Amino acid sequence: MTDRICPFSATLARSDFACARATQVIRRGGAEFTCQSDTAHTRCRQLFEHCKQAALPAFGVEDDLTRMPQSVLVKIQFGGLLGVQRMTPGQTSAGNRIDDIDALLAAAIDHFSGLESIPYEQLVDDITAWKLPRRRGR
Repeated sequence: MTDRICPFSATLARSDFACARATQVIRRGGAEFTCQSDTAHTRCRQLFEHCKQAALPAFGVEDDLTRMPQSVLVKIQFGGLLGVQRMTPGQTSAGNRIDDIDALLAAAIDHFSGLESIPYEQLVDDITAWKLPRRRGR
């Protein structure tokens, strides 16, 4: 069995984001989310990669997991999805929440006539503007 680790796992770990296709899996390193659908996983993976390629120059980092801060990947996940939601008619929610990532992507693909047609350069401001939540003191 191949793991279909969700490319937007960081968003699913918070209660503000959800996906009808995601299943939480508890592993030794903590919780992860896997996708129940090969098609949905491929679609999300492609969206994440497009967002990452558009946003990395704004952060001044290369696509290198040994050098790229984890915070950049998290900002790409949250900001990318929120930007897609902002640009897709009928997909707005109160605050910074997304009720179903899979439904959002389906609506965006329908609106833009495919993943390749989404104007990713317009997502960069959403990605760079998204603020990581502050850690609470212990």
